[in-house]
Amino acid sequence: MSTNEKSTKKSTDVASQAGGGLLSLDEFDSFFDDFLSRRWPRLLDWNLPSTLEKGFPKVDIIDHDNEIEVQAALPGVKKEDLDVSINDQTITIRTSTKEEKKAEGKYFRREISRGEYQRTLSLPNNVDNDNAKASFKDGILTVTIPKTQKTTRKNIEIS
Repeated sequence: MSTNEKSTKKSTDVASQAGGGLLSLDEFDSFFDDFLSRRWPRLLDWNLPSTLEKGFPKVDIIDHDNEIEVQAALPGVKKEDLDVSINDQTITIRTSTKEEKKAEGKYFRREISRGEYQRTLSLPNNVDNDNAKASFKDGILTVTIPKTQKTTRKNIEIS
């Protein structure tokens, strides 16, 4: 054994003997390397998907002159798994995605969301719910809702 190896072995042995049940320095390092690399949540890893992400599906609401347009990104959703309803100046988008046949093996990384989702959004007061139209193409749902005539503010005289 070289002098360097002897001093390293001696320092790790001293640590385990001194504590009477404590881990050696090598075991201690190994424990923390394992714990921090595998078991500890990596809070600052920007590559991780946000499981608590709010607002699925992602939605744009555009106010045009004569209509309101709602666009929702729904990747992987089939038209028959989609339900859209408008009621009392709110639009609700419901969808479900089912898991296809399970692949062999364990997942190394799994980010594709599956399950049922619902999102309800407020609309302006001046929309005509009865004449809304929807289309779905390339994973984008587009709902067009005509505007009604705006109500004007009326001053009421107090007697």
